[in-house]
Amino acid sequence: MRKSVLARSCAVIALTIGALQSGAAMAQTAPASDPALAAEQERSDRIDDIVVTAQRRDQGLSEVPISITALDGEGLERQGITKIDSLFAVTPALSYQGSQSSAGSGLRVRGVGSAAFNAGTEQSVSTIIDGVVTGPAASGLSDLFDVQRVEVLRGPQGTLFGKNASAGAINVVTNAPSSVFGGYGIVRYGEAMEEIRVEGAVTGPVGENTAVRLAGFYLDQNEGWTTNAIRGGTEDVRNRWGARFSVNHEAGPLTTSFIYTYEQRDDDCCTRTFSGLEPVRGALTNTFLVPRLTANGLTPSPDNRVSISEQGVEEKMRSDYAVLTLAYQLSGGQTIKSITGARKWKQYEFNDGDRIDIDVGSFAVQRRDLDLFTQELQLLSAPESRLQYVVGLYLYDQDLYEFTSTKGGSGTPFRLGETVVPLDVQVRNMAVYADATYDLTDQWQVFGGARLLKEEVEAAGTRSGNFFAFPGTYSASVSDDDTNWVGRFGARYSLNDDMSFYGSVSRGYKGKAVDVSISSPFFLSTNPQSAVLRPETVLNFELGARTRFNDGRFVLNGTLFHSDFTDFQASQFDGTTAAFILRNAGKVKTQGLEVDFKSIPWDGGTLMGGFSFVDAVFDEYKGAPCTVPSTLARTCLPTVGQDLSGKQVNASPRYQFNVSYRHDFDFGQNDTFYVQGEYSWRDDVTFGGDLNPATMQPAYGVANFRAGIRLDDRYELVAFAENAFDETYAYRIIDAVLWSGAYQTYLAPGRTVGIELRADF
Repeated sequence: MRKSVLARSCAVIALTIGALQSGAAMAQTAPASDPALAAEQERSDRIDDIVVTAQRRDQGLSEVPISITALDGEGLERQGITKIDSLFAVTPALSYQGSQSSAGSGLRVRGVGSAAFNAGTEQSVSTIIDGVVTGPAASGLSDLFDVQRVEVLRGPQGTLFGKNASAGAINVVTNAPSSVFGGYGIVRYGEAMEEIRVEGAVTGPVGENTAVRLAGFYLDQNEGWTTNAIRGGTEDVRNRWGARFSVNHEAGPLTTSFIYTYEQRDDDCCTRTFSGLEPVRGALTNTFLVPRLTANGLTPSPDNRVSISEQGVEEKMRSDYAVLTLAYQLSGGQTIKSITGARKWKQYEFNDGDRIDIDVGSFAVQRRDLDLFTQELQLLSAPESRLQYVVGLYLYDQDLYEFTSTKGGSGTPFRLGETVVPLDVQVRNMAVYADATYDLTDQWQVFGGARLLKEEVEAAGTRSGNFFAFPGTYSASVSDDDTNWVGRFGARYSLNDDMSFYGSVSRGYKGKAVDVSISSPFFLSTNPQSAVLRPETVLNFELGARTRFNDGRFVLNGTLFHSDFTDFQASQFDGTTAAFILRNAGKVKTQGLEVDFKSIPWDGGTLMGGFSFVDAVFDEYKGAPCTVPSTLARTCLPTVGQDLSGKQVNASPRYQFNVSYRHDFDFGQNDTFYVQGEYSWRDDVTFGGDLNPATMQPAYGVANFRAGIRLDDRYELVAFAENAFDETYAYRIIDAVLWSGAYQTYLAPGRTVGIELRADF
């Protein structure tokens, strides 16, 4: 099988340069040719329009006909959001499912996504960092450091961002080098986890036409938020660091940009604790689990933070990636651009599969090795032309190797055994695309685009060994391909400079997947091709408004949406095989409302937040997996399954909102004291793909408080309390593997208080 050739060191650049603005989601103002307008934009009480690249070119957020939340990087850091998987706390219609490692975690937009331990599938929510897609979900759940902004794009984004963005995309833009010397440093201490986090950057010129930037972060936690009663100490501890080098060189009409980023993790995270137990249980549960719970005096409950695992949980990860961008401006103002991306991602995880203090299945190991290469060629229109367009060619080449070892059983009559599964999954995606916006009049615009793509997927693997739950030797391989298209069309109307509306229809696509889970038909059937899932497609309709009121002191953006997914690819627990499987879950319909707002209600005050209502249901889904209780009670036959048609999609809260308020008090020419409060709330949610009520997380809210002093507009000292009321809630609740009739929970951290010191220069 072919193997991608990647250079470990390759380079980068951030093409967008923006000014940071504390605590805001609106930062950089587009230049104004009218002096009166320029003066108006400089007013401190007017909310500026952040520049985004959601349409692959610099535009003010108010001009973009996409449902988008733009988050300023410095504002995210000030709210303690330093990971992509934490964005759900400040973004409407975005949710997160945690797991024992990044490989099983994932984000959902408008109720759609897929958090799966399966090398044969990818997310429906694509992550793009500095213009390059990151590939499988785990490699994209990175730490955020020295970030200019994050754009959360809702709805299909495949026309412009290309690879498996049927539900949405997370577009991360890091800070670019500057021709002016400067930088910053941040030190944060949190008492609950004895956490120290350091972040900083320095930038400046190294020649007449060259600027560089060096940034990095270091995170060290000594305590976790789960106690281990058997081994002592705590679990859920994170230790991470990363560095980024970027350079920007201009030589006449040619601009060369290069970024290289390295990240490393050595986490003892994340553990799952027993949160529930059914009255009717499986034989293994009654024979081994229940006696160990009783012997250790542990009663499963939703707020249980005590583990009785004899082994720990660990994830090691190394990621290095590079982006090389060449942009050449033609004499007519058009630009030819080449974007080359290379990513190398290695991950190792270990966990005690049975999570108890005897060996039933205590050694679960997975290793993953990703090589990814992307190449994109673009032709962009001149900036001021009436017809704005981008035309491109795209290549995505991925090789993902995975090795799984499951062993144990020495504490049972089954004796010690081991089953190993080496797998190789390769994906190649080739596409041609075009997208354009045309100004019909000063008030009316039409926009549209299409992408024609071909995707090939190959998977080959072997399962062999004698672990009691997965015995036998099997080998399988499949190869499949698909030619398809995505596109969008719509119109935008500007009533005036402060009010515009748009309507659009778009088609999204997620490529074919292969269920290569250990108990899937890929290994166990005589026809491995039956493990190939049909591609996921979506037809999406949107009506949006971008508005400003009160002389620019109040910004309100809203979107109504309706999406119909066909052949939705779902990861669900199968009570028959006691494993998580992939399957096409028929049709899914999701519709609702998303709102972002920001206001300056009075001098010194800033109020901002978001709200969403998402009605996501299985429009048609017969033959869904039976729940474990219904399987044990024989009220649901595994050969028939259950009918979930008309039921709410799992892991999708119907309502969620977030709000923050900051007030600044000036007590000197450049000295400020401020207080800030944040609150996020989300409706109850059922995590299990079989909609088992035992996997429901009740509605909850989390409050954070901060108070800071900023001196000489350069030095800042902040005291904070995050999750101030010590709310207990789950990132995910699952059926316990091996223990039929028991449930386990991945809990979020509790309250932490601390201080943070920042210096700018």
